[in-house]
Amino acid sequence: MMTSASVTVRNVAFRGGTIEVHEVGAGPTVGYLHGFIGNPGAGSPVLAPLAGAGDGHRVIAPSLPGFDRSSLCEDLRSMFDWVVAVSEIIDVCGLAGAPMVASSIGAMLALEVAAVRPEAFSHLVLIAPLGLWDSDVPVADPFGTTLSSQRALLTNDPAVTAPFFDDDPAMAGDMLIEHGVTRYTARTASASLVWPLPEFGLSTRIHRVRCPVTLVWGAVDKLNPPSYIACYADVLADVRATHVIDGAGHLAEWDAPAEVAAIATVALD
Repeated sequence: MMTSASVTVRNVAFRGGTIEVHEVGAGPTVGYLHGFIGNPGAGSPVLAPLAGAGDGHRVIAPSLPGFDRSSLCEDLRSMFDWVVAVSEIIDVCGLAGAPMVASSIGAMLALEVAAVRPEAFSHLVLIAPLGLWDSDVPVADPFGTTLSSQRALLTNDPAVTAPFFDDDPAMAGDMLIEHGVTRYTARTASASLVWPLPEFGLSTRIHRVRCPVTLVWGAVDKLNPPSYIACYADVLADVRATHVIDGAGHLAEWDAPAEVAAIATVALD
């Protein structure tokens, strides 16, 4: 177990390997499921603001298989496999029945789990979820481009994703290699979920999501445009609020962590 900037990182046994779990704060438990870049470095920048907002929360953020230092799972061959795995992960992390803040591919997986396991979450705060498809406004392909162009698709300010994309020249050689491998496995795991199209039939199941949902979008999301808010609001049973954050891109919690934390706190308190 290690601690950095008040974020505790521990490894939890999972399917013969381990998953890395970031935890911060005290109070009612809230989960966080990451997007394309996982929880690199000291974790997503939204964790500490979410833990400290309002009366405080205990935020638990598992890194999905293949992300950060979580073990790869070779048996994740389909969306069904991923949904079963995420359902298991929320159990082993003590997140079943808790509210969940989830971003991008994590939000897509949270919706899929909630569709087949209605009691999984008490509330979903979803940041630019993937999973629905509007042929008039197609979702961009983050893997049919260069690494620098992918970075520009994810956040409005490319500098905020430095813990994932940039190699620290002060790192020892073995750490640089580990960082490169971690980045590669995260991109591979992400691609397995969204390439060539992030559409696995969620539209036929999403009506089964019964918990309250709050939708959050970055106003300058170049990957999954804010027009998708209407797509989700039209088919989800209980949308409590929608928010668009000025100046934020697809991973709005990286561009605007305090704003996202404030929205989540109001939704969950």
